[in-house]
Amino acid sequence: MQAAARPEPRATSGKPRRLLIAGAVGRLGDALLAEGLSRGGYDEVVALADGDATMSFGVRGLVLSPLKQLPPLDSVCIAQTIDPQAPDARSFHGRDAPFAMVTRDSMLRIAEAACAAGARRLVVVDPLPVWQQLSTLHLGLSNETELQMSALPFDGVTVLRPLAQGGPVVGNWLQRIAHLYLSLQFLMVPRSMPTLTSAQVARVAIDTLRADGSGIRVLGVAQIGDLLRKHADKPVNTEPTASDRI
Repeated sequence: MQAAARPEPRATSGKPRRLLIAGAVGRLGDALLAEGLSRGGYDEVVALADGDATMSFGVRGLVLSPLKQLPPLDSVCIAQTIDPQAPDARSFHGRDAPFAMVTRDSMLRIAEAACAAGARRLVVVDPLPVWQQLSTLHLGLSNETELQMSALPFDGVTVLRPLAQGGPVVGNWLQRIAHLYLSLQFLMVPRSMPTLTSAQVARVAIDTLRADGSGIRVLGVAQIGDLLRKHADKPVNTEPTASDRI
């Protein structure tokens, strides 16, 4: 992964600004790391480790840290791994092998540790299937984990809900049925509902962390698309390729 030229970090009382990315696996994780390094304006991007290792990757500004040894943080982005058992949950070339996957059960623990390390802003990327995006119910905090995270003393909490899309139909019979079901749902996406690439979701996540807003926001796929349209230099409603899907 190659990072583009990084913007100058914003000074904050002389302390380095650090962003923790938890769930830096797969295509979305790769996009989040790239956006955090190239456009976030942070002195350092910390990828949450899958284990107890602490190391540098030879990429300027990117380090690996376990949850129990987090450095002082400015912000945190938690990206849920939809199906940790799926063949495409991690990159096929093993780039993300050192990085932790994130399940719903681990999200609160990560948010609490980041808050204790000084993080003031939280973005959660929690994809939902099509049928849950067709009403307005997804625009509220939808489970106990999200309610508990929103109660932590962050200045700002944003939940992003892009579409959860199916990957290759492989694995055991139950995984095949689940992937087929998600794929069929994807075919039924209304034209008014944008189909977002991992890079677009990552762009909104990092831009949200850079903004100065406060409070709690929940953005579905339509709202994420609206934000992209305000700043995008290309159409949002393009069909993603298999390599782009979250």
